[in-house]
Amino acid sequence: MKRSFAKYIALFLAAAVALGAAGCGKDQAEQQEENAVVSEENLDTEDENSGNDDASAGETGESGEDAALPVAKKNDLQDAVLAADGAPSVEASAAILIEASTGTILFEKNPDQKMYPASMTKMLTALVALDYFEPEELIKVGTEINEVSLDSSKAGHQLGETLTMKNAIRGLIIPSGNDSANVVAAAVAKRAENDESLGFAKCEAVFTDLMNQKAEKLGATNSHFANAHGYHSEDHYTTAHDMALIARAFMENETLAEIANEKSFSGNGADNMFESNENMKTQEYAWRSHNLLITDGEYNYPYATGIKTGFTDEAGDCVTAAAEKNDVQLIAVVFHSEDPNRWLDAKNLFEYGFNNYQKIEIAKANAAIEEVPLTKHKKSEGDTLPVVFKEDMVTFLPTSAGDSLKATVTYDEAYAVTDKEGNVSLKAPIEKGAEIGVVSYEVKGKTVLEAPVYAGRDVSKGTIFSSIGYFFKNLFTLKGILTLVGIIVVIAVVILVIKFIGNRRNSRRRGGYSFGSGLNMGGSGRRRRRGGRRRF
Repeated sequence: MKRSFAKYIALFLAAAVALGAAGCGKDQAEQQEENAVVSEENLDTEDENSGNDDASAGETGESGEDAALPVAKKNDLQDAVLAADGAPSVEASAAILIEASTGTILFEKNPDQKMYPASMTKMLTALVALDYFEPEELIKVGTEINEVSLDSSKAGHQLGETLTMKNAIRGLIIPSGNDSANVVAAAVAKRAENDESLGFAKCEAVFTDLMNQKAEKLGATNSHFANAHGYHSEDHYTTAHDMALIARAFMENETLAEIANEKSFSGNGADNMFESNENMKTQEYAWRSHNLLITDGEYNYPYATGIKTGFTDEAGDCVTAAAEKNDVQLIAVVFHSEDPNRWLDAKNLFEYGFNNYQKIEIAKANAAIEEVPLTKHKKSEGDTLPVVFKEDMVTFLPTSAGDSLKATVTYDEAYAVTDKEGNVSLKAPIEKGAEIGVVSYEVKGKTVLEAPVYAGRDVSKGTIFSSIGYFFKNLFTLKGILTLVGIIVVIAVVILVIKFIGNRRNSRRRGGYSFGSGLNMGGSGRRRRRGGRRRF
């Protein structure tokens, strides 16, 4: 009875081992890994340090032959890792060309040289204005319109007039009104200070402080602004690099991008809100853009979408221009390039960018870049894990380099298991959204983009019971049948081993009795024992 019970136990254990091998059994690489003693506390510390290292690498934005090029942050511009051939010659004292969505610098000439922005300043003025006002809100014109130099460009506002903030910004951008800049500055400063009685000197001080704060927030740290309109001041300066950052933020605002692309504006300053109110002062405007890239004429560029011109004797002829073609937006900043060269420089920069570079969409947010095998997981959830980015990943490369883009994913040691052949799998459990590694994209041996990757779903840890359930659920599939055959073979081998061991034991027992009977000299001995028992 005891021997039969032992057999049943052995058979049960054999079946369990076989099912475990079919489901969540360990391979050799995992067993070797488990032999290494690593505490959970150490793993957590390593993960945190790894995350900090990734963040630091992404924020430095260093460029060079061996430097990684992450996707540019909002306040970041990145040198193109690979330069295209045929860079244009420009007449400007300083210039830069960037791709707007990635912040990739495609061309630069003296990008950090101190320059005077003139009326290109008004892009920043408009950005600050929309931090405090909605475009449709009404503002009132005060005596600030008299605080401009006689040789300033003007939009023609009148004292006591009411107009929308959007139309005040139109006055800034289209006719480049210095009076519009003062109107905007006064309205914003009074709201920021919650004081309608502020004089213009105080308003200008408050507003320029807001301008400098905004510039710093955008990453324009080599700039300083002393007024809202750009009229020359030695303390009012910027760089081509900084102006590109400001222009990029400007074009990300739909209202401002719309205004920048308007060739002209004709209409009521208050959008005809007060036609029947004789006590509300408004006026009609007819403004025409100074930007010859967007107006109809000799220097029109068909893909141009803005943005802002500038001129003072000290700044020379300047333009910050935008253009869009085939869903690619470029921004060019041209400083001190005597007319008509500022238009020609901008057009040549755009042609260089559009003809020699391409935007490559590497992956959409949450779309799998690869499926990696799993181990120690719950089989019913699937055998692979989608590896994803949390945001859209794009890069900008020369047109000749796009086909040679190669990706390498390095997985975190806390998740990765490598077998003898070098194949990598990830071990459960894994939470959706967990950072599981880093992907590096290279072109011709140069790193183009490096970014963390994340788990696209939850992965539960497998157990022997989940493996048994998975086996029976898939019993009548080809894989299930093959697994069943394997289990039968294992059980048969165990039965044969048990029988072999049992036969050995029986053989030994039979051999012992024969040896004992030989000592008792045959039948006469038995009779003496029986007789003895009876006598007793």
